[in-house]
Amino acid sequence: MPSLTRSRIDAADKLQQLLIESSPLIEEYTRELCPGCMDVCCRQKHGIYRERDVIYLKALGTAVPARDPARPLEVPCESLGKLGCIHPRRLRPFKCTWYFCEPIVLAMQDRPQRSARALTAIMEKMIRLYDELGG
Repeated sequence: MPSLTRSRIDAADKLQQLLIESSPLIEEYTRELCPGCMDVCCRQKHGIYRERDVIYLKALGTAVPARDPARPLEVPCESLGKLGCIHPRRLRPFKCTWYFCEPIVLAMQDRPQRSARALTAIMEKMIRLYDELGG
C-alpha cells in the first residue's frame, strides 16, 4: 500500500470536503427516487473498499468499515438500511458514491441544467483528487 504523503493527506481532505458539498446535490435525487425503487442498485459488490478508498480513509484518520467477506456480491449491500446507506457519503466506497442509476440520470436531465452542471463540476474535481490518491 502506498505511503501517506502530505499530498495524499491534502487530497483526501479536499476530496472529503467535495463529498460533503456534493451530498445535498445528489440527495436531491436519491431522496425522491430511491425509497420507491423496486430494483435496488446498492449491491455488496459496490460497497467493497478498494485500495484508493482505503488510502483515502487512512489519510483522514478514519477506520475502514468491516465487510462480511462471505456475503454474496450480488445481494443488497450490508450497509443499506431502511433509509438508505448507514454511512455518510464521505465515508462510502467511491464506486458506490459515484454510481448513478438510469432513473437518477434521467431525473437529472429533466431538471434545470444548473444543478446538473454544478454536480458535474464537483465530480470532475473529485475524480482528479481520487486519482492523486493512487499516484
